[in-house]
Amino acid sequence: MSKKNDTLDPRIKRTLNVIRDAMISLMDEKGFDHTTVRDITERAEINRATFYLHYQDKHDLLDKIVAEMLHEFLAAIQLPPAFEADDLCMDAHTPPHSFIRQFEHIAAYSRFYKVMLGANGLPGFAVRMEHVIRDALYHRSTLAQPNDRQLMIPRDIIIRYSTSAHLGIIMYWLENDMPYSPKYMATQLMRLHMLGPTSVSGQ
Repeated sequence: MSKKNDTLDPRIKRTLNVIRDAMISLMDEKGFDHTTVRDITERAEINRATFYLHYQDKHDLLDKIVAEMLHEFLAAIQLPPAFEADDLCMDAHTPPHSFIRQFEHIAAYSRFYKVMLGANGLPGFAVRMEHVIRDALYHRSTLAQPNDRQLMIPRDIIIRYSTSAHLGIIMYWLENDMPYSPKYMATQLMRLHMLGPTSVSGQ
């Protein structure tokens, strides 16, 4: 979880994690609309007073869970202020650290992402993930080639295409129960970004 949670009293941190896990499991089973605070407290084995000590209602709980996860996803995917050269200069064999980190993050919280991107998830969550990916790829693109006139295709088109493919690969991995390692997925995603689907298909 975030650095903010790392500074919490361990008992409070455990309670928040239990509440979060209860919410996610209930959403997976019957969706957000049919989940009540009572359901959450019973699943988490806490009393209602404890729940309301931390959250206003179930909407507040979900908002905070999603905000924290997207913040952590952004931290994983974006280039750090003092990024290493291989985070930007990719080759066909070594994925950048930021690509590996994002798959490691997804793997660590796979239940959350499976639920949120699934039929019982939060409407619009995929769009919010796309925005995070798009901003990160746009930043990477402008660092790699700041001059738009040197691009063969308008940058906005490149980024929109790359973003859709990027999220699609993540969703494929989750839908298939993550059969490959984060590093393997990072490598394949990097190759698709660099070479495109036609080239990697051997056509």
